[in-house]
Amino acid sequence: MKILFIGECMAEFRQGEAGVWHQAFAGDVFNTAVYMKRISEECEVAFASVLGRDMFSQDLRHYCEQSRLDTRWLKSHESRSCGVYFIQTDTAGERQFTYYRENSAARTLLDTFSDNDFSAIAEQVDWVFLSGISLAILSANDRSRLLEKLTDLRRQGVKLVFDTNFRPVLWESRDKAKTDIYAFMESCDLVFAGREDMASLLGREDITSQEVADLLAPLCIPELVIKAGADHVMRLTQSERQHFPVEPVGSVVDTTAAGDSFNAGYLSALLAGQPPEQRVAKGQTLAASVIQHPGAIIPVNVTPAVSSVHT
Repeated sequence: MKILFIGECMAEFRQGEAGVWHQAFAGDVFNTAVYMKRISEECEVAFASVLGRDMFSQDLRHYCEQSRLDTRWLKSHESRSCGVYFIQTDTAGERQFTYYRENSAARTLLDTFSDNDFSAIAEQVDWVFLSGISLAILSANDRSRLLEKLTDLRRQGVKLVFDTNFRPVLWESRDKAKTDIYAFMESCDLVFAGREDMASLLGREDITSQEVADLLAPLCIPELVIKAGADHVMRLTQSERQHFPVEPVGSVVDTTAAGDSFNAGYLSALLAGQPPEQRVAKGQTLAASVIQHPGAIIPVNVTPAVSSVHT
């Protein structure tokens, strides 16, 4: 089984004690790909994006290889570079983000990938995963082109997975974001919808998971998983509706990549043929481990705690 993750990974700088900056790599889709590979030895995991020729791009490519990701669809752009962002934490513990991604090579995905690349994906890949951020960094025209390409892949038997991951600052407008995100959700086989994402997208802070489910029902998504943070997970298909509580985590250090790692656990169980209860349990167990460590991708030396996920 082979799954391809399409998105952007950036160089991350996190401010630590005494003003010292720590550098890593992170990105929603990329995080899921890395965790997916760590807990799914039997699954081939590929990452599709565009990097530059700069130092960060070279280091990121090396990190992908170290993480045992298939990099055949990791392209290079001659004049663009890897995006960069900085995380600072104020005295109240709130994180503040500063992004430098306008010249990100990942924005050129549709111009860099050829028809032959998409033909190869159709022949070699079983699943494709992308997110709202994967869309937001593209131009409106490129989003339309990508939807056409993915729709064609689906007609050829490739399964599509989408995570809403809505970041308002990346979009032209909320209305445009809703139109495009809904179009992609309607075209996918599995959708992970964050309740907070949907609240922000729809401008309804108090929206419930049930209301999200009702609003998305007309899209006829084959499998919809609504993630409500520490509250619960709701799973819906055309024939069933399931509600799963979330086990509390004693010591939460950093919730970055909680949703990304949940996706990895859920998908690994799904691709292994496990039932919904085990998919959710594996996702929750992995996410619970990740949020007990700082950073989006926890260090390799704590990987045994992650790879021993049981359902």
